[in-house]
Amino acid sequence: MSLKRLALPLASLLVLAACSRGSPVSRGAPVFLVCVDTLRADRLPAYGYRGVETPALDALARDSIVFDNAISNVPLTLPSHASLFTGLLPFQHGVRDNLGYRLTADHPTLATLLKSSGYATGAAVSAVVLDHTSGIAAGFDFYEDAIEASEASQAIGQVQRSGNETARLLEGWIGGQREDAKLFGFLHLYEPHTPYEAPEPLRSKYSAIPYDGEVAAADAIVGKFLQGLRDRKLYDRSVVVFVSDHGEGLGDHGEDEHGIFLYREGLHVPLFVKLPGSRMAGKRVAEPVQVADVFPTVLAAVGEKIPEGLSGRSLLDFAAGKGTVRRVYSETVYPRYHFGWSDLASLTDDRHHYIHAPRPELYDWRADPAEKNDLASGLPPAFRSLRAEIAGMSRPLQSPGTSDPETVKKLASLGYIGAAAPTSADEKLPDPKDRIGVIDQLKTASRLASEFRDAEGITLLAKLAHENPRMLDAWETLARLLRRSGRVPEAVAALERADRLAPGTPQIMLGLADLHRENRDFARARTLALAAGEAGAPGFREELAAIAISSGDFEAARKEAEAILAKTPSARGPRLVLARVELARGNLAAALALLDSTQELDRAAGRPSPFGLGSLRGDVLARLGREKEAEASFQSEVTSHPENLDAWARLALLYASQGRAAELDALLSAMTEKVPTPKSYDAALRICRIIQDPACGRRWSQRKADRFPSRG
Repeated sequence: MSLKRLALPLASLLVLAACSRGSPVSRGAPVFLVCVDTLRADRLPAYGYRGVETPALDALARDSIVFDNAISNVPLTLPSHASLFTGLLPFQHGVRDNLGYRLTADHPTLATLLKSSGYATGAAVSAVVLDHTSGIAAGFDFYEDAIEASEASQAIGQVQRSGNETARLLEGWIGGQREDAKLFGFLHLYEPHTPYEAPEPLRSKYSAIPYDGEVAAADAIVGKFLQGLRDRKLYDRSVVVFVSDHGEGLGDHGEDEHGIFLYREGLHVPLFVKLPGSRMAGKRVAEPVQVADVFPTVLAAVGEKIPEGLSGRSLLDFAAGKGTVRRVYSETVYPRYHFGWSDLASLTDDRHHYIHAPRPELYDWRADPAEKNDLASGLPPAFRSLRAEIAGMSRPLQSPGTSDPETVKKLASLGYIGAAAPTSADEKLPDPKDRIGVIDQLKTASRLASEFRDAEGITLLAKLAHENPRMLDAWETLARLLRRSGRVPEAVAALERADRLAPGTPQIMLGLADLHRENRDFARARTLALAAGEAGAPGFREELAAIAISSGDFEAARKEAEAILAKTPSARGPRLVLARVELARGNLAAALALLDSTQELDRAAGRPSPFGLGSLRGDVLARLGREKEAEASFQSEVTSHPENLDAWARLALLYASQGRAAELDALLSAMTEKVPTPKSYDAALRICRIIQDPACGRRWSQRKADRFPSRG
């Protein structure tokens, strides 16, 4: 038998030998880290919940050490993952929010250390918040983050992809590795995050509580992934860590989602550690532990040296009864930077949870896990001790946006100057508890926007922003709604207010670039896009390509699109750019080939077509004289992306060219019903002018006046 054929069995024997000696350490064992975003521990059967079925996670828990009281260090995706990968607290690694921060290279990560020890490292993530510019990609040989917005105005926190697709991509990487390779794989799923839209039949089964349907969907994806490890003979000899980055409010203390409060529903997360050979399976640890403990735990489990100076500790010590009870730190600066309210911090020990706020709180989480009975007014010893400890901690506030002096110089040289409106760390700001009702107004504005009641939404948001001038989210949402209503200069002014609150925030800069592009100020748009790229914005090249297309510089657009595809061959946006370039050059066959190949990519991945593909493909087909196919493509676009007025307009012109007057009028009515905004009525009027039908123009002018009497 050859040495090559002996390699895998020998590695397996060494793992089993280590386990048989009673050691939890298996040097060089494969490691798989699975993080299901936004998953509350108390919504899993492994923690006593009976409202959802999670057979895969139940089975994994039986094979694992289960930590009953694992606490998130911050209820936000990016900073929590930074703690997960560095073993540091947020104020130590400097990543405090999802926007305006990135993990810098001076903090070694789990991936960088394992890679330096000979591990092949691969990851696939499901949310753009964790794309490679976040810094989480450091140390990974393979990092799949090709996630694109489904709508042009989609908020960054909602840009996600199906966990099934993410898992498939990581499984492909695993399948391409040598059988004897040391592997570290990281799988990130976004299923329980809003919107709660589980696939059928889970959506119907859990219609009463849609969040639970998403939990069940995540369980199915994890189960399939773990079965793939079993099929490759990896599961038994691997370290498998299952965790969540944070929980979800679900209205328990007035917060539906997460980021504002530090109550247990947002911090208590599941945490399982499965060792090779399922060593210590069934062990449950009651002491409070933290997400930052995962980093040293994995290193300890595979026999690697743990760096000094970490806040995290090896969970194997706790499982072996050697861990000393400590107080777990959590924080959120999200209220400060998004709403102008006070930031919060907390400490959790083996009985109490203290929340440091303008009005501090104390809960006995063992007796009162829902944290409804605040004990702070009695000033018990635990309150005094925990308050003194947190008051004595050095917790510097790193502001969002660019703070590195060299980057600031580069941004200034590019023409971007941001003027901060900072708040002092000791400034008296409102307690989030006292202002949480304002969130209902933001939700009302979002509902109005979803119903295309833009005028009402803009009025509400303008009032909200005026009364709360530091409310970043109000200014950003107002800008999006103003833009959709065709009020681009006002949208620019609103987003510039957001930029002043968090200068140098890449996503805000990119949004400003796109607004200036729409306003046809291409020089300013390009300046802002380049500055956003220098600050680490994902998608800045896509914006540069869009600016080039809008300004008629098709060669520059082609170069930008090809640069994106060279790095991310599966990206769809640059393919659409190249198709537009070919269309502008009159090369219809090449344009159609690009669009058809993009459609084929979507079919293979089981994902919906991106915004604009159907409209562009219909345009090409119509020019080729393939009108029936063009009509089907336009219909597909308006069904999938009704906000794409270009698709409605092109379909209407196709009907007009074929003399289908009755269908044309019905189509324009459908467009204004689906998208009841001034812009849609303006689109109808433009179509009437193009087809030179004065009666049509008078009819739609009157309909617009009836629908929007104040706008004429």
